[in-house]
Amino acid sequence: MCVVIDCCCSRSFLPQVTGRTAWPASFKPILCECESFAFTLCAAHYSRGLPPKPLRNAQMSLHSTTAAESVHPERFIGAVELNRHAAHLGRDYQTRVADDSPPLEGRFGVDALPGGLVLRHASVRNRQDMCSRLQLCPGLKLIFVLGGEVDVRFGDRALPTGPGESYAYAVHLHETTTFERHARHGQSEHSLTLTVPHEWLRQRLVTLGDGRSGTRLPIRAHLCMQPWQPSAALRSSALALIASDSDGAGAGPARRLRSEALALAMVAEALPALLDTPATQEPPQPIDARRLRRMRDLVEHPDGAALTVDALAREAGMSRSSLQRHFHTCYGMSVQKFLRERRLQIADRALREDGASVVRAAELAGYSSAANFATAYRRVYGVRPSEHRRRVAQAQQLRD
Repeated sequence: MCVVIDCCCSRSFLPQVTGRTAWPASFKPILCECESFAFTLCAAHYSRGLPPKPLRNAQMSLHSTTAAESVHPERFIGAVELNRHAAHLGRDYQTRVADDSPPLEGRFGVDALPGGLVLRHASVRNRQDMCSRLQLCPGLKLIFVLGGEVDVRFGDRALPTGPGESYAYAVHLHETTTFERHARHGQSEHSLTLTVPHEWLRQRLVTLGDGRSGTRLPIRAHLCMQPWQPSAALRSSALALIASDSDGAGAGPARRLRSEALALAMVAEALPALLDTPATQEPPQPIDARRLRRMRDLVEHPDGAALTVDALAREAGMSRSSLQRHFHTCYGMSVQKFLRERRLQIADRALREDGASVVRAAELAGYSSAANFATAYRRVYGVRPSEHRRRVAQAQQLRD
């Protein structure tokens, strides 16, 4: 008797056995050539000609309220696939596992979308203890945890857990940041993470808001973590997208359009929290509040990056020490660091939009040495300014 196994990859293959005696009494795993699905057969099934069972029961539903029961049909996810996906999320990916077997099973994918948006979607279970590390580029991270256990750190800050099984946070990264994920054997995770470039969000707000001040995105501190509230409709869309990975609809333009629509919906639902000015952080004294608003107006003005700390303190009507204290309360960083980052943003815009030379960009950023500017630029943006300028020029040639 021969049993034919049909995999989701449309292959049909035979178990590598020649007779019933080759089967042990216990379940025996069989891996398809596509290395996507593993099946089990036992002697009783084989002798009766019954179809094989996907490992751990492929009929488990993602909509289950129990995280341990909501992982999709088992698909082993190995180191090669994880490295390929990590290239879209950052650089210097490292992982520490107990052995060489695939560390994850379930569904995992990364979609690179227009405008530099990157959507990571996962419904996985850890097959062993695992620790992974990645260097993330600056940007906004919108994290939507649908269920399971998530133990991640951005720099020295751990992502808080929400009040329920499902929760969401926006994480602000203004410089290259070390990301770490820790997971235990048997632990499951169901989540979405959207990477939003700061420049993309700024341009969209200007375009959609016609430049009105009410649509300006307040500058948050590096590693600031803001909770936001996803709707039931967004949760349903997220579940449907992850489910499409397991029903054969994981490729093609329709699937990519659904992914892009979900990414835009995440931005739209997180936006109210992002635009909410942290009024509770202002000093209670009226005079300090007025001076703080004056300080904000000065540093957020297009010409504010050219100010010195002394000039800013004088214009805001504060002493230098008072300015530093209030500024750190508002922005979570020193005045010097804030101004340095603003100048780098101006230099970056000149490189991308005006075709400025590296020397000119260094001058705009306040550096007398182009080499020192290149070092600072690479630390923040992950590439050398000359390389960034060359990419922009090549893209312009293609458009022309």
